[in-house]
Amino acid sequence: MLRSPSDDDGPDTRLAHQVSTRILEEPRLLGSSITVQVQNRVVDLAGTVGSLYARITAADLARSTPGVADVCNRLRLTRAADVSAAPEPFDEIVARWADEPADRGGPVAASPGSTFRFGAAATAGVAMLLWLVVVPEFGAAGLLVVLPFLGAAVTLARLARKADAAG
Repeated sequence: MLRSPSDDDGPDTRLAHQVSTRILEEPRLLGSSITVQVQNRVVDLAGTVGSLYARITAADLARSTPGVADVCNRLRLTRAADVSAAPEPFDEIVARWADEPADRGGPVAASPGSTFRFGAAATAGVAMLLWLVVVPEFGAAGLLVVLPFLGAAVTLARLARKADAAG
């Protein structure tokens, strides 16, 4: 049973009470075991729920509570969880991340070849825009502006090929 916060309680305690009350009053979350903690207006949800939809609903209730700055959704699905409801693709990805081990080996770096290819494409795009804007206005003199960008794009494309061949 929740007790009402008193005037002596801090804002985090009042916020935890508001979020807990909203979760307890939500019929879609009946039978869920959810612990609510708040620190510096950040709500931490922990426990188990019966479906991915319930996990998302609890986080949405917490997030939409006035005064909440952020939500850390650590709710886990029970083994017999109903995942038949079609969640949003982003929520599905986040739900899978929560079940992965914490150590993921750090961020995955792009290969040097793909980085050079991206640079070549971006530089070629800039060269094309300059060609469309500068050359009609300044004629042959505008080529002096465009040609260095084309040279840089070609160089980056060659570096991408070399990086792919090396690695």
